[in-house]
Amino acid sequence: MVAPEVRDRELNVLQKAVLGMCRAGTTNVQRIGDRLHIHPDLAALIYLELQERGLLGSNGLPTEKGRELFEEETLDARRMVTGHVFQDPWSGDLWPRFVEKLDYVELQQNPNGFPDLVLGSKGKPRRERAFMVLPGDLAIPPAPGASDIVRVTRRHRSALRRSESYESADEDDTFAHAGSVVLERVSLVDDRPTPVFVTSFMYLPEAGDLAGEWHACDPFGLGVSPTLRRALEREMRSSSGLRSVLEGMIGRSLDEQIQDQQRWASEIRAMAINNVEKALSISARDLPQYEDLVALEYAHVEAELLGDSCPDHKLRALVGDARRALEATFGAIFQRHPPRQVWRRVYTDRRPVEDDVYCQGVYEASAKAVGFHVPLPEALARVKPNHVKAACYPDGNWRLRGAIIAAVLAARDDRAHPLRRAAAQEPKLLELLDGVARAGGAVHAGAERPSLQSVLPVVADVHRAVGLLSGLGQPLDSARI
Repeated sequence: MVAPEVRDRELNVLQKAVLGMCRAGTTNVQRIGDRLHIHPDLAALIYLELQERGLLGSNGLPTEKGRELFEEETLDARRMVTGHVFQDPWSGDLWPRFVEKLDYVELQQNPNGFPDLVLGSKGKPRRERAFMVLPGDLAIPPAPGASDIVRVTRRHRSALRRSESYESADEDDTFAHAGSVVLERVSLVDDRPTPVFVTSFMYLPEAGDLAGEWHACDPFGLGVSPTLRRALEREMRSSSGLRSVLEGMIGRSLDEQIQDQQRWASEIRAMAINNVEKALSISARDLPQYEDLVALEYAHVEAELLGDSCPDHKLRALVGDARRALEATFGAIFQRHPPRQVWRRVYTDRRPVEDDVYCQGVYEASAKAVGFHVPLPEALARVKPNHVKAACYPDGNWRLRGAIIAAVLAARDDRAHPLRRAAAQEPKLLELLDGVARAGGAVHAGAERPSLQSVLPVVADVHRAVGLLSGLGQPLDSARI
């Protein structure tokens, strides 16, 4: 098939639209906002971001860098590539993977009828035993449609960016239907699919999984693949040979392993519930974010049991759970104390929202009025006004720091607001919240590897913050567990 080249995108939809308007000579943010049907302040914010990235000059016109990036980001300008997509012969689904060429592995037949893979180098080859899984129905599935091909190439790009498993959809799934030009540019080199085997492997981690969990790898080199594992589990119901291979690897029957895992998960959850209720009392069960707190404690207990052998991905998941627990806490606060239109305080008097000093002044004046210590941590003081605005809308599409500032602005005029009670007990609470948000940044690609010792206090800080905000907290020194 031939499709647009798969690569990362550097501009979002609005940035591309504003850059395009400037490229067409419309550089007034009021007119840009009118043409794009967005608020002029938002247009001004995007305009400033493009200038800061060196994509717009001082005259409002695209720089050479801006023109080149715009052309690259315009889909029609992408070069076309020939490549392959892959269709699951069992389900008929198209896998969200795209490769420009197929890399074949050398095979050598062995007496049992299965081929061995010849891996390694030419000077030092090695043979690896392989187990082939044939689909029950050998009929060749129909060729995929252009829209399906565009969708999987976009999801492949997303997987490359995030290194996530290929069942994770993103915004591209909805965007795929918007580009009729794109669909017209996709064509099949051959409308008859070619049967191929893809190579992967199952493995047991050397450490970091007390439950003895086995994993399957993405056949295209993108890490652990829960989807492939589920497919293998499905196939094992009818393939005794495949089941025997796995049981030989784990050293016991699959049924026994599943029972052990269920027992293990049940014990960890019981410990997690005990920890949550020890920190926040049994009344924590009534909190809307209770399950988020239990999920955090589950990861915490597991990490402590694993000790120094706890793998990176579990530590990163733990700090991500900590941030989600706080997000759920602020979501619950917004249910009872909606921030409404407090974002207007930083948009007032047509003051430019890119004025960081002005915005910081608004934030800190409210924080001081509520009872918190100022100055605010730098990351909180520099929260973008549009993030505060996003937190004021009930669609849940906001970030933690934006929600914290929105809550502070709302608490200024709401004497029953939980932040007022919390500030009276702990005037430095905002620093603690900012610390959890900062630790949660470890979930991003390229972030510094967290250590077990660095993430454990984060859990205690979440308990402490939730206790203060919910009124279930214990004395500060005893809140760390």
